[in-house]
Formats: sequence, structure tokens, C-alpha cells
Amino acid sequence: MTDRWIMAGAHAKVERLLRPRLTAALVAGALAAGGAMVVSMTGGSSTPPEPGCSGALRVVTASSFAEVLTALAPAVATGPNCARLEVQVADGRGAAAEVADQGADLWIPDDAAWAGTQARAVLAEAPAAGAGTVLAVSPFYLVTDPATAERVAGEGNGWLGLDRLVAAQTGIPPVTLALRDPAGSGDGLLAAGAAGEAVWIDAGMDASAQALARMMPVTRTVPGSEPALPRSLGEVGVVPEYALLPALRAGSPEESHTVIAPADHTAALRFSWFPSAAAAADPAKAAQLDRLREALTGAPAVEALGAAGLRRPSDTGPPGEPGSPLPAVTAPLYDVLAPHHVDHVFATWYPADRRADVLVAVDVSGSMNARVPGSSQRLIDLVKAGFADMGRQLPDDAELGLWEFGVQLAPPDDYQALLPSATLSPGHREQLDAAVQRLQARSAGTGLHDTMLAAYLAAQERHRDGVPSHVVVFTDGHNELDPGSLTLQQLTQRLVEAQDPQRPVRLTVAAFGDKPDVAPLKKALEPIDGYVSRLSTADAVGRAFLHVAAGGLHD
Repeated sequence: MTDRWIMAGAHAKVERLLRPRLTAALVAGALAAGGAMVVSMTGGSSTPPEPGCSGALRVVTASSFAEVLTALAPAVATGPNCARLEVQVADGRGAAAEVADQGADLWIPDDAAWAGTQARAVLAEAPAAGAGTVLAVSPFYLVTDPATAERVAGEGNGWLGLDRLVAAQTGIPPVTLALRDPAGSGDGLLAAGAAGEAVWIDAGMDASAQALARMMPVTRTVPGSEPALPRSLGEVGVVPEYALLPALRAGSPEESHTVIAPADHTAALRFSWFPSAAAAADPAKAAQLDRLREALTGAPAVEALGAAGLRRPSDTGPPGEPGSPLPAVTAPLYDVLAPHHVDHVFATWYPADRRADVLVAVDVSGSMNARVPGSSQRLIDLVKAGFADMGRQLPDDAELGLWEFGVQLAPPDDYQALLPSATLSPGHREQLDAAVQRLQARSAGTGLHDTMLAAYLAAQERHRDGVPSHVVVFTDGHNELDPGSLTLQQLTQRLVEAQDPQRPVRLTVAAFGDKPDVAPLKKALEPIDGYVSRLSTADAVGRAFLHVAAGGLHD
């Protein structure tokens, strides 16, 4: 039975959605060994390297790119500046460590976002030795059943509409997602990141953190190397082109599916060139790197990239023969995921990444009793709910503390602890619930500046090596009715004096409303890289606390 495709706008309907083939024995062996192995590629017995070609290039690359290097190894093992390729296959989050541990000359990950997880001192800075050059790309598609595809089309046929459907969890069946493990490969990282990125562009980083938190519980995370093809009605698989093409060839006649090229943004793997700083500075190594890069960006790579299912950066359609049945990819390309965006994905999927020590100080001045515009709830109640939600998101080995503050609340101090900082044991979690109930607004001034300094020093005193330390101060006011308090200039000076690179603390002020002190406060915190987040809606309050659990309010 032959495959039958029907094109309709941005959709391609597939009568047989196929399971993937293994692209090379090399890749299969690497994955079976846990995603990392060293293979010497010298061109094989049919094309031995020249006798004088003794120099080797040590390359760490993704499994989805390894066969490209296999194909080009014979060509670069002969002639001027020849090199034997010694390739280690390493995917996902662990690949960055392999680059440093193995003293690699070159790293070709399956996306440029991984470079943000690598110590920059190890890698050459662009444009040295072509650092950052994109060698190949692979755009992502949405794969689902026809009825669900129509629902996605009704929401704009893109990532943002997909997020709305996933968040709503309405309809029979509700819309869910399938994607590969974000830590295991760029396939998973960008699949999750793309959904969060659409929300970030539309509504900001707090909303993006909230979207990821809603998405993860209704997402099937696919381990290993299998593409995340949908298994049930309502499920939307997020699959890069290089993995989808062989799946469509291999065959599975149980059900028909629709393939969608998102209309608002294009997410794509960017297989990128990152030489080490040491190799770029070595004239002999640099010449070998140039030889390999010329092969990978020139005519010799066309056939090898096509065989791996990868596009050249300049290609406008899928690799292979003309007339591919996949829908056209026309939406603008996302920027490379920045490190903070990557942190959001990891903190959402893996509780260990949410390990942090967090001290939250909440303003309990009288204005916190006011109703939030557009909501029937008081601001203090929104804060209580947000804090409780954040506590549930943090893992057991995180530390959490809660202060309330107002002028002379606990003389001579403006603040007092409702929940002393401690790890989130079962007992501490019970105390958390009780502390939230005691959080009440009262008639008092704000006492903001003194509390900010005290919270910063308290967090610094409890600093644990290797654990991020955050102070989040929530206020709807400015420093008022607090005679003898620190001025903004004095606050800045004291915070700068207190800084200790061995005990770093990230300080964020979440300010509700449009208070006159927000702009000066932002400037006052700049010397310590502090951050002021302005909130204006009820939803923004909850999002802000979820963002803390996803790594803090800093961008």
C-alpha cells in the first residue's frame, strides 16, 4: 500500500504515520550506550587517510548529526590540513560537560541554545574560527488527528493557540501534548520551549512560566530517541522534520494524522559550530577546523545533510526530492532560546531544578486589603494563594521562608517572620499553610527599604553552596510613614557593601500597581543586579510566584 497525502493550506494529511528508522549503526550504538561514545572516523577501509594525516580533531556532536560527519570524514582525511575525526556522540544537557571533560576541539550540538549551558571560557567567542555558524536546521511540526487539527486551526493554527487549547482542557477529548524529554535532546528542549516562547512574546516571562506549569502535567514526555508521535485522539505531537520524515517512510497504518506547520512562529533546531577556545588559538587546529567547516557548509555536505533529513540554512523546503508532501514552513523563526528561557523549561520539568532558597517578604500595609481592579479578590488574598502555590512547586530540599512587613510591625523592626526559613520537610510544609493563614493586612506604613536590606542580609547569612538564593519582596506601596528609615541612596550603599561573590543573593521587588517609587527603585537596585517587576492584574500576581519557582524573576 502506498502512502497517500492530501495537502490543504498549512496542513498535510497523512494516511499512514510511520515509525522511525535508525539513521545509522553508529547512532544506534551510541544511544544504546547511554547517549555517549567515542568513535574514530578516518574514512573507513575504502578511503584510508593519507600517511601524513596524523592530526586528529576531537568532535562532540548530537546523535542526529553524527552520520553527517561519518559521510564527510573521508573527504577531510586527505589533502592539505587533513584531519582524522574522532567523534563522541553526546545529546542533551550532558553534552556540555562532555565538551569540557573530553577536551574537545569542536562541539556541534543539535541547537545553539545548548551553548548557553556551557562555560563560555571553554568555547571560542564569535566570530573566531566561525563560532556560532549554523550548519543545518530542522523545523518543528505539530502532528495530530484531523479533528484536533481543526481545533488548532480555529485558534490561529500556531503555538499561541495551542497553548490556549492546552490551558483550557475543555472538549472531548481535551487537547494534550507529546514531546521528547527536554533534557535529552534539542527535540524536547525546543518543543517545550516553543510553546512557552509564544506566550513570552505575547504576554511576558511571568505568563510564560505559568503556561509551562499548566502544560507539563498534560504532556506525555517521551524518553529515548523515538519521535513524539501522537498516540491518542486529542494529543498533539511536537516533532522536528528530521525525525518526522523517516517516520513517514517507515509506516504504521492504524490511523491518519494531520501535520501542521505553525502559522505564528517557526521553531527549528539549529545545528551549530562551536570550536573550543584552545583549538581556535592553535594555528594547526584552526586550519583543520576551517577545512571541516568548509566541507560542512559547502557542496560536499548537501548529500550528507539530505540523508540525515536536515536542511541547509538557506533551504526553503524539506531535504530530498522536489514536491515533498510536508506543509510549507513560512512563519518567522524564533530567536535562539536564551539561558533564562532554557532554565524555565528545566525548572518546569525537573523538580531538582527548582531547588532554591527563597525568602518572601510581603507588605501588609492597609492598602493590601484593597480589591484588585478587574477582580473580586483582595490583593493580600491573591498573594497568599500565590505563595502557597509556589511552595507546592518547590522540591523538598529547597528552603522557604515568609516575612510580613509594615512600619514598626515588631519594634524596633518593621518585619517579622511568619515562617522561619527551613527546608521543605513535611513538618515545614504544614507550618507553611498555617503561616499563610496568618498573613493579614493591617493599618501600618510600608517600611520597605529597611525590610529589603534585612531580608537580603538574612538570605546571605543562610546561603548554601550550590543553591541559588532568592529574596522576593512583594509590595503595593512605597517607603512611607517610616521615620528614620534608610533612604534609597543609603539602601543602595548598604546593599553594595553587603555583596559577597561567595554568597550571592538575587533580590527582586514585585511591585503591584503604578507607584511613583518604582522607577527610582529600579535604578537603586541596578548596582547589585536587582530587579523590579511591575504587576498590574490579578493574574500577574499568581504568575509572578510561579516564576519564582521556575528560577526567579530575573530575566
